Amino acid sequence: MRRAHKGQVFLVDNEYLRRVAETAQIAPTEVVLEIGMGRGELTQHLVRRAHEVVAVEVEERFVDAAARDFVSYDNLTVVHADILEVAWEDLVPARSPLVVVGNLPFYITGPILRLLTEHRAQILRWSLLLQREVAVRICASPGGREYGALSVKMQIWGEPYLAFVVPAEAFDPRPGVDAALVTYRYAEAPPVSWDSAGLFDNFVDFIFGARRKKIGNRVATLLGGALSAREIQARLEEVGGEAGARPERFSPAQFATLFQLLRPYLEADVQGV
Repeated sequence: MRRAHKGQVFLVDNEYLRRVAETAQIAPTEVVLEIGMGRGELTQHLVRRAHEVVAVEVEERFVDAAARDFVSYDNLTVVHADILEVAWEDLVPARSPLVVVGNLPFYITGPILRLLTEHRAQILRWSLLLQREVAVRICASPGGREYGALSVKMQIWGEPYLAFVVPAEAFDPRPGVDAALVTYRYAEAPPVSWDSAGLFDNFVDFIFGARRKKIGNRVATLLGGALSAREIQARLEEVGGEAGARPERFSPAQFATLFQLLRPYLEADVQGV
């Protein structure tokens, strides 16, 4: 088996390539930002659907190959850059709103998701191939083993959907795990304001930081004595929960309401969240 350069594997199964492009629902008037065009297998499907494709690729050999392979397409712009380092304004000037599509190296999923959230105002929606385990966690429902901090945060800030699983054998070189396509649209008016995103995300991360602990105990530790056990119980009951439940029993909406109830104490930096 050939080793994936920089952790990158290429989707080569034409049926799955077609399904990825189809699921992105690209209109003829839309502009696509492709993250990591690689050898261009997916790019071929995108340029036939979109008004314009801006493909970002870090490896020079693939950029050079694209100059030869896509010479007949005048709606493709290839940018030789690292998506995590390039200035977004230089990358997509006057081209928003964008549909983002990509087959991500699994190890940079977190940084990419944070980058897209930062530039959400310019993004209509995204469709990304992610490691199956991560995709399942993003879309998981409360109460399950996969449900956790990532599920809550991604479902608060937008609407994720796990479209389909792509088996490992559809890639070259073959990775050790399956992938899945997740589509996502950011919420126009999330239940927590965007200016509180950092505080909310830290709050959720802390609560899930010890999954076996009861949520009442996690809140008490977080607040450092600012509220009594009875006061904490009252606030948890107000969101439809109880102090003895574990965090994974609480829905994203319940986390949002609980955050609003505790926000004055969190903003006071009682625990340094």
